[in-house]
Amino acid sequence: MDAILEATAHVLVEDGYDKTSTNRVAKRAGVSIGSLYQYFPNKEALVGELVDRYSNRVMELILAALGEHGDAPPSVTAPVLVQAMIDLKRENPELARVLRDQIPRVGRMQHYETNLATIIDAVAAYLAVHRETLRIDDVEAAAFVTVQTVDAATHAGVAGMPGTMDDARLATHVTDLVLSYLVG
Repeated sequence: MDAILEATAHVLVEDGYDKTSTNRVAKRAGVSIGSLYQYFPNKEALVGELVDRYSNRVMELILAALGEHGDAPPSVTAPVLVQAMIDLKRENPELARVLRDQIPRVGRMQHYETNLATIIDAVAAYLAVHRETLRIDDVEAAAFVTVQTVDAATHAGVAGMPGTMDDARLATHVTDLVLSYLVG
């Protein structure tokens, strides 16, 4: 199954969604089309599984970082989270871009939004613990804005508009933006 999904990622990045097919994926994975169909009934299921796995990785990464740095103030935790998002997207920026484009197309929006809500709730809980250091009283709104901002900015900097700025500069500016918003 992992070989099939890895092949899907390669074909998707190389050929785009419209030219991706189960036959191309099976050939790239070195498996028969029948073997592929044992796991995935169609192209949408293949891409959907990649989207879900990527979304799960983002959620696990953020939750782990918050667990590890939950006692640290935002000035310490924010740069860690921003850099983690950049690093994750840097692993395969082309795939990150293609998967984000395909979320609504393959019917995985609900899973993505559920993971996103979990991340926002976790960030809100973290911010509530550090409320006395924040300039914003509404931690739920602050968590929503912060998560959306970090996700959008790091995605654009790494996958959406590659070459706009290097990762260190991107991390510095996104971190500064978040911290100026949260702690002033």
